[in-house]
Amino acid sequence: MSSRSAPFSLHHASIVLVVFLEYLQTIMVSFASSYISGGIDAAPEEFSLAAACYATVAVVMILAHRWLVQQLGYRRMLRLSLLTFGLGALVCALSDSVPVFVLGRMIQASGGAAFFTASRVQALHYQGKNRVPALLCLPAGIVLASSIAPVLAAFLVNTFSWRALFWVMLPLTIWVDQLVACAVPDHEPVENEQPDQLHPWGILALTLGVFVLQFVLERSRFDLFDHSVPLYLGGVAACVLLVTYLWHDWHRTTPLISYAQFSSYRYWFGLCIYGFGYLVISSSNYILPVFMVQGLGFAVQTTGWMLGLSSLIGLLTVPLHFRLMMRWPFMRPYLMISMVMLALFGWLGSRFSQEVPLSAIGAVLLVLNGLFMPFALGTAAAGTFRGISEKVFTHAYQVKNSMREVANATGVSIATVLLQMRESLHSSRLAETTASIQPGYGASGNGPDPWGLLDHPGTAALARLASEISRQSVLMACQDYFWGLCVLALCAMLLVGVGRRLV
Repeated sequence: MSSRSAPFSLHHASIVLVVFLEYLQTIMVSFASSYISGGIDAAPEEFSLAAACYATVAVVMILAHRWLVQQLGYRRMLRLSLLTFGLGALVCALSDSVPVFVLGRMIQASGGAAFFTASRVQALHYQGKNRVPALLCLPAGIVLASSIAPVLAAFLVNTFSWRALFWVMLPLTIWVDQLVACAVPDHEPVENEQPDQLHPWGILALTLGVFVLQFVLERSRFDLFDHSVPLYLGGVAACVLLVTYLWHDWHRTTPLISYAQFSSYRYWFGLCIYGFGYLVISSSNYILPVFMVQGLGFAVQTTGWMLGLSSLIGLLTVPLHFRLMMRWPFMRPYLMISMVMLALFGWLGSRFSQEVPLSAIGAVLLVLNGLFMPFALGTAAAGTFRGISEKVFTHAYQVKNSMREVANATGVSIATVLLQMRESLHSSRLAETTASIQPGYGASGNGPDPWGLLDHPGTAALARLASEISRQSVLMACQDYFWGLCVLALCAMLLVGVGRRLV
């Protein structure tokens, strides 16, 4: 494969489309979560259980990725993963209850967890300049999925139903499977003389630790104030289990993941950048639809188009950033640029009111999706794995992708808790302000009667007032999130500026 000189091939297309599938489904499920919850009659805490189970299965399968490849071969493993992913989509599409839907998502996770790692590792089949197009295939698949997913999800739920989000995956999965069958080599790009080994006690500690951690993160949005002590205890227990797994694997001669062979300051610092980026993106992906639909009053279809089109700019900025990194391979300038863009995004978002034009929303989304994402995550991708031997690259990438699952869940949980706290605060303050304007509200010379409380002081008028208070409280809560994001970006800039030299 290293002898190929064609700029694009079926193998390149498989790299794009395999990661495209996983991102497409994940973003569509996130965008249409309220529709899915209503369709299966799931309470918020029940739907969060599905997310926790998905992340648990995904992390375990990601860390077992290379072991599965060594048992089955790459092509067969990837085709079985696609089959499993499609089967999970079918179960989700046919589900009419929470347990069946959770089962379907767990089946999807057991297959889809392989896609991200497999796409990146396939680039190792190429050497020298031939590797550059293969490396760019991975972000191309991510950007395409990020731009198509919200548009497609909005169209499907408006035209058909939430089940169409999963039905549409079946023909796509079959198509990608046929491509993999004829384009992906069966052998690993770089063979490892020492095969990976699964150890039952280590896997048990890993599975329990990840599940408890994900469950605590998901439940924190509902029980943070009423049942905080069990959540804290669960978090401590999860950390103990995960540290036990790491200690168990670190000291074995035949581990599942050879952590000691790729651990370095650069690697762990790079994972911190990745984690920060995933936290920001996952929390923003949760906040932005709420902000645009509930706070600003945009239609769901319009919101989907805006989120999707703003991601397309990444098709230009990703290769630009890649070329810049090849010429000036220093992390600090690009990280500073990304933090400036994030601070600008937060500052502009915090100033939006209901009268903001759609063009201004689009410009701000371009700052986040077109500039922050490529310069933050792209810099992490270029710097984290520099100097790591190709023999252990798969292991290093497996750890990074397992961290991604945890960071995504954490970002959504943080955004949910923050939104609930600030929305409740602003709602109570607005209600107090509304009550304080009685009895002169709407009287002659004291201004209009916008909600009809004097002319029609009935249920409909009170409902309009409650709706307006709810909208404004959501808008103000989202503005608080953007302010917090701006402050966080400024703090990150300070850390990057005063930290040890980044090369």
